[in-house]
Amino acid sequence: MPRKPCNIEHYLKQDDNQAGGDNNSDQSAAQYNQARSPFGVKEILGFVRPGDVVLDAGCGTGQHARYLAEVANKVVGIDTDSARIAIAKEHCQDLDNASFEVASVTKLPFEDGSFELVLLAQVLHHLGGEDVHSAQTSTSLTEQCERAIAEAKRVLKPGGRLVLVTTSREQRRQAYWHFNLFPESAWERLDSVWSLTEGVWFTSLMEKMGFTITGNVTPGESHWIEAQDEQMVRLSLDPGWRSTDVAFALLTPAEMSQFVAQVEAVLGDGSAKELINGALAGRASHGEATVYVYDLKSE
Repeated sequence: MPRKPCNIEHYLKQDDNQAGGDNNSDQSAAQYNQARSPFGVKEILGFVRPGDVVLDAGCGTGQHARYLAEVANKVVGIDTDSARIAIAKEHCQDLDNASFEVASVTKLPFEDGSFELVLLAQVLHHLGGEDVHSAQTSTSLTEQCERAIAEAKRVLKPGGRLVLVTTSREQRRQAYWHFNLFPESAWERLDSVWSLTEGVWFTSLMEKMGFTITGNVTPGESHWIEAQDEQMVRLSLDPGWRSTDVAFALLTPAEMSQFVAQVEAVLGDGSAKELINGALAGRASHGEATVYVYDLKSE
């Protein structure tokens, strides 16, 4: 799939007030749309059947939905962020088989059996809500994930298909360069979030819900529109770029300060290329995420 060019100047030629200020929802959504690329499109489309009515649950700015609409009979995208939904509508305004609305994956506003396929692409780890810094994060997250999977099952037709895109703990450690600059104190929270779908708990949940795994594939591409070495590292000094990865929301203010100091050190000692090359090697060996496909057993 073609990848749009990254407007590096959008990030690198900001004044200090822009770079250091808080980003409102509209700015954050626009920056997400600018920095992120639809991950695993080819692989995901391979699991969509012609004539499917598809729910893109947690659709963001509609990047996947546009491709899904080329294969599916109809695509409905939902997201809790109204600013991202606005961009999705604009992004797909020329399509007559794609629609979008503000809604939550844990409380879907659709009748039972409405869809042949539900896509949850990099959504589950967002469901911890306001408890991201709490010791109860893992518990809250598992409860929310159970609700999301239950809702996906409810709106699927018998024999329907659930496609999950998730990143493992090892993929985060190996293929994401900025994770290597996070302070060790953050890793307990990070590991609990990105090991969520790896354990017996998740396998048991899917079996209990009536899903059978039918395939998985790990694409070799990146979630981000990529710049070159030092430019890529420098982007992480901008809060707007950081808002494109929920992992940064898991850092405390002190940990964020440590991360920024690490970035400045890398830029100062000229080791950005080595850092990025390490992540590229990790992507080649582990991938940034995996696409999992589950079929719902017919009752």
